[in-house]
Amino acid sequence: MALELRWDLRVPKGLQSLSASERRRVVRMILSLADDPEPLGAISLPGKPNWFRLDDGPFCLLYAIDRKDATLTIYAVTKDGEPLTPEDY
Repeated sequence: MALELRWDLRVPKGLQSLSASERRRVVRMILSLADDPEPLGAISLPGKPNWFRLDDGPFCLLYAIDRKDATLTIYAVTKDGEPLTPEDY
């Protein structure tokens, strides 16, 4: 069963900073999480149950999974080593 994707209100700002081709790549990556929420390379964040970080080249996603509600919420999209910690959210 696919998870419902949700977006934090800050995510569009992160996507706007990307070029059109980068944005398409990241959106495809986000959409794939609905069917595979913990792909190879997803890192569970210590001290934050159900929070994950997924790096793909220069891009990083921060997201949380709520299996009870069958949702996955994207909290941040960053590029090129911008600082990213769950404490920011």
